[in-house]
Amino acid sequence: MSLKSGGVLSDILILGNTMSPTNNHARKPKEKDYLRLLGLHVRKWREQKGFTQEQLAPIVDFTRSYITEIETGKRNVSFLNLLKIIEVLEVDDREFRKLLQDINGEKEK
Repeated sequence: MSLKSGGVLSDILILGNTMSPTNNHARKPKEKDYLRLLGLHVRKWREQKGFTQEQLAPIVDFTRSYITEIETGKRNVSFLNLLKIIEVLEVDDREFRKLLQDINGEKEK
């Protein structure tokens, strides 16, 4: 994956602007939907690479429970942690743009 300006990196910055850093319990319904979508994509990317949560956790320096919370939409993953996941799972521009399209589709509902 390339993190060139104007590519996936700028897309990640746009994604970051769609999610607030507030407590998950106080999130608006749409924010929960965005986090669930992100989690579904992270799980798909992990499974496509053949990793279990237990295998991925030490590689990205997370706990298995943190990965579970990301994948279930209960955790608003930080920008740097999202970068770790994307780099380790070798998510390409096309796959990441699909996530952004799905989030934009949710915004339009």
